[in-house]
Amino acid sequence: MSKHRILLFCPEQKKCIYHNCIFIKEYEIFTTNIEENFITYLKNIPVDAAIICFYSANVQDVEKLLGLNALTGPIPVLTCSKDLNPEFIRIAAQRGISRFIVSDMGIEKVKEIIIDAIRNHGLKEFLNDHFLNGYDLSPYICKLIDEIVYNFPHRLNVTESANKLKIDRGWLYKLCKQSCGKSPTCLLRTIWVHQALRMMQHTKLDNLDIALHLNYTEQSSMARDFHKVLGCSPSEARMLLTKHSPEEILN
Repeated sequence: MSKHRILLFCPEQKKCIYHNCIFIKEYEIFTTNIEENFITYLKNIPVDAAIICFYSANVQDVEKLLGLNALTGPIPVLTCSKDLNPEFIRIAAQRGISRFIVSDMGIEKVKEIIIDAIRNHGLKEFLNDHFLNGYDLSPYICKLIDEIVYNFPHRLNVTESANKLKIDRGWLYKLCKQSCGKSPTCLLRTIWVHQALRMMQHTKLDNLDIALHLNYTEQSSMARDFHKVLGCSPSEARMLLTKHSPEEILN
């Protein structure tokens, strides 16, 4: 299995206690200590997560974070620091930071936080908003969504999903139609189109790179999903993104 790709912004690399024992050892790392480069790389390099590494979360670091502008997008952004303070957490969260790593967590816990960020970013929020009734009506739909998020970007087929839930395909189909108004296949297709739209909006990746990042076997497969969900091509959807958010386009 290939390593996850991580973009690391690390102004003081020698002070980072996790740099050698986790970041370099466990992941394919792209490192910079220049803020402008970090933002440029974040938009142009297909990575699974980004980490801002501060030695300590003090007032100066908060000011640096403000200079990075909003970091919300399809890629989860974490901070790594010696300690934290409430003001740092508040401002970091406003800027799009989704997870916080501190020096006393231990290697396994840090790895767990990073993988959780990669698996969950964006998907849970979208599903909570878009398919809220599904959570109210059936615990199986909750479990289905957790399986989708956990396995992302590997797309489970209907048989795999039913087997994991220990129910038959017909029952899964009925639950999805009841809870979400969509078949399981349509639900999965909508999720992948949403993630592709987010990448179009927040990165400079072309359609081929986005298709590869989302584990499509070929670019035409992603185009078919767009036509089935939105009735237009990925390129036409890009034009819609100049005036609408991914969520608005899907609604």
